[in-house]
Amino acid sequence: MSASVQVPAPRVQADTTMAAMVAHMAPCRDTTPEQLAQLIDAHLGDLREEQPNWTISSSKVAGRGVFATRDIAAGELIFRERALVTGPTARKGQLSCCICCHQPLPQTGFLCRHRCTLPVCETCSDREEHQAECEHFRRWQPKDLDAEPGQEQVNPLSLRILTAVRVFHLGKEQRHLVDAMQANAERGYRQEIIKAAQCFRNFPTTDRLFMDQLFRIVGVLNTNAFEAPCRSGGHEVLLRGLFPLTAIMNHECTPNASHYFDNGRLAVVRAARDIPKGAEITTTYTKILWGNLTRGIFLKMTKHFLCDCTRCNDNTENGTYLSALFCREQGCRGLVIPVQTRTLQPDWRCLTCENVFPHAKMARYQDFALNTINNRINSCSVQDMIHFINELCPRFCPPSNYVLIEAKLNVIWRMTRFDRDQYTPEEMAHMDRYREDVLAILHKLGAGECTLKKLITEEIQ
Repeated sequence: MSASVQVPAPRVQADTTMAAMVAHMAPCRDTTPEQLAQLIDAHLGDLREEQPNWTISSSKVAGRGVFATRDIAAGELIFRERALVTGPTARKGQLSCCICCHQPLPQTGFLCRHRCTLPVCETCSDREEHQAECEHFRRWQPKDLDAEPGQEQVNPLSLRILTAVRVFHLGKEQRHLVDAMQANAERGYRQEIIKAAQCFRNFPTTDRLFMDQLFRIVGVLNTNAFEAPCRSGGHEVLLRGLFPLTAIMNHECTPNASHYFDNGRLAVVRAARDIPKGAEITTTYTKILWGNLTRGIFLKMTKHFLCDCTRCNDNTENGTYLSALFCREQGCRGLVIPVQTRTLQPDWRCLTCENVFPHAKMARYQDFALNTINNRINSCSVQDMIHFINELCPRFCPPSNYVLIEAKLNVIWRMTRFDRDQYTPEEMAHMDRYREDVLAILHKLGAGECTLKKLITEEIQ
């Protein structure tokens, strides 16, 4: 009996010429808040409440924002939103799963059998949702096709633009919504496209209309997209998802609302504390427990603004001293904190001896603490981390410093996500103490019912 040979199903010739891709991408960058609200309503579909407790309006913070239409109680649902588009993050450690179903892929034979060179499982290779993007990549002629059998690799540079390619295949109103979103014109974004283009022999770099639109889309994604955890068959992977309404919310370092993601494709936004009618509903673009300087540097580098919220103008951060370091003066163990709040290179003053230190010196000290603790996080067992936090960290890092708080969070995550029977009662007691430490800081910050609190108290998974 002859062996049966599976022949790939014929591909449907998609109307994916460059002209077709941009035909309905008419610029709508001057969209009014009212027009944007209509696009958002269409996007939300059946998830839109009949009488929502929010509206989109002009914001003094940054252009447009989301505002409360009535008093909203702490913990109350504000909205739920499906992702407009998702794709791979293309980060190291996130390359070995299918771009469609997100299941782990085998170590060999993991690229699409239709030779688009994207990581796709056998089943998803023939799925309709993959056809258009597969057609694009094949037409652009990936250079990776030359790889010898068994030497195939996922190219993170070309994989990174997959989400942008998927935007071209959204419906007309959905594409208008993408084009209505803010996009920072960062020079690095164009470099991202250039590097991706170099992975293909026939990338349409001479098509000015397509390239301009691609640059715009990449800017929208890099400005607004979230990384959302997705679980598939016991495997967790980070997805890059665009949630337009969630992205419209403006930033506050201790926001009045918080969000989390349900399996990578649904954003859930709730009030972290009571929000009065007419107030702007805010979220945070950073980690809530980062210190002032760390948040400021991150926002300046990635979002191109400096925050001027109440917390950023308080060098004690509501008495949490998240940025504090030990004094470097001989014989003094006082806390040193930044003096100025509206600069990324402040002087530092000891609260005990009142000596002032230049930023360069304290930045080196902070980097030492950060690198020391991060190296431990990446290489140590839970038991070694507990010893490190309790016995070694107090020698060089105040217990309030955000880097040490991050280490405590790492222990909490690891101990709550695996079999607890493997830990001793003493180790569990340390975890409980770390949890109380973090909750106390969140309380001082006025973070309310934020997502981090719910995660560490295991109200949400």
